[in-house]
Amino acid sequence: MTTTGQGLGNVAPGTTVSVEMDGQPVAVANVDGTLYAFDDYCTHRQCLLSEGTLAGTVVSCGCHGSQFDVTTGAVLRGPAKMPLSTFKVEIVDGELRLDIIEKAAEAVEQPASPAVAAAAPAAASPTPAVEAEVALAHVPLFSGLPAVSLQTLQALCFRRTFRPDEVIVEEGRTGNGCYVVVSGRVEVVRGLPDRPQVLATFGPGEPFGEMALLGDWKRTASVVAIEETTCIGIDRWVFLAFLRREPELAVRMLQLVAQRLVDTNQRLSASA
Repeated sequence: MTTTGQGLGNVAPGTTVSVEMDGQPVAVANVDGTLYAFDDYCTHRQCLLSEGTLAGTVVSCGCHGSQFDVTTGAVLRGPAKMPLSTFKVEIVDGELRLDIIEKAAEAVEQPASPAVAAAAPAAASPTPAVEAEVALAHVPLFSGLPAVSLQTLQALCFRRTFRPDEVIVEEGRTGNGCYVVVSGRVEVVRGLPDRPQVLATFGPGEPFGEMALLGDWKRTASVVAIEETTCIGIDRWVFLAFLRREPELAVRMLQLVAQRLVDTNQRLSASA
C-alpha cells in the first residue's frame, strides 16, 4: 500500500487528478464523493486519462476516444484493447492510500465476420518485455533502432495468441495496426472464403499489416494462423506517436512497404 500525499479535498467531485504510486502515474476520480483509482496512462501509453473527460463512472482518453469504466478498468468502447489496472482507495489521516486490485479481465475486440472467422479472437494480453524486444529486433523495420528505442517500442505493444485457422486480419476491413509473428506461422490469403489465393507465408520475426500503420485503409488480404500462433502488435496511433520521436523510421517504413508491394505483384503475376 502506498501513501500518495493527496487528500480528498484535492479531488473535487466530477474531476480526476494524477498522483504517483511507485514512480508511476495513477489517476484518481471523484464520482459523487466516492474515489476510484486506475492507471493514468491510457493503454497505448501515450496520453494521461486525468487530462481526458470524466462523465459519471466513464473516463475518456483525449487522444483516440477510448472509454473505460473507472470502477473496474474495463474497456467500454473505442480502439483500446487492454483494460486498466485499478486500485483500492483509502483516506488515512487526510492522505490517499492506494492498493492494487486485479486487472479487469476482458478487453474489447472486434472479431472478423462469421463468414471468414473460424472463431472469435482471443483476448489481448500484455507483452513480456524480453519476448517483445527480441521479436522487434528481428523485424527489418526496427532492427537498427537503439536498445533504448526498442525498449520504448516494446512497452507500447500488445500480445495475442491465435488458434489454427483463426483469422487475424480480414480482407476488406479497415486495419488499425501491424503485427509481428513471435511463434507459429501465418498465411496471407486473398479471396476468402470462396476463392482463396495464398500470397505469402510468414513465420517468427516477420511483420504483416504494415500498411495499416500509414493510414486508415482497408486490408488488401486476410491473414490466417496456420498453427497456434503468437503475435505482438502495435496500433497505428501509438506507432505514429513513436514515429515523431524516431523520424528516420519513416524512410525505412516506406522502403519496407514498397518492397512488400513489389513482392506481392510478382506473386500475383506468377500465379496468373
